Amino acid sequence: MAEPVTLAEIKADLRLDLGPSADDGTLTRNITAARRMVELKTGRVIVGDAADVAGDDLETAKQAISMIVGTWYANPEGISVDGRGEMPLGVGWIIASLKRWDDGCDA
Repeated sequence: MAEPVTLAEIKADLRLDLGPSADDGTLTRNITAARRMVELKTGRVIVGDAADVAGDDLETAKQAISMIVGTWYANPEGISVDGRGEMPLGVGWIIASLKRWDDGCDA
C-alpha cells in the first residue's frame, strides 16, 4: 500500500538532501503515522481499498501529513502547550476541512 506522500516529497518539503540518509527510516515511519493520525482525526480513509479521499481533499490531506511529519522531524521529543500534546499550528484547521459531518440525514 503506497502512502499518499512519498519520502522524496517529505525530504523536498524539509529541504533535505534527496539522496539516501540515516533519517529515511524514521521519515518513512513518520509518514505512515501521520497519515494514520489524519485518518483517525477525520474519520476518513486515505489509502487502501476503502479510500474515500481524492482530488482536492487528497491534496489537503497530503499537506496535513507533510506538516505533521515536519513537526515531528524538527521536534522529535514532541511539542506541548499547557502540558497538552499539540498538533502543528494549522493542522487542526486542515483536518476540520476534511471531516465528514453526520447531518442526521440518510442520502
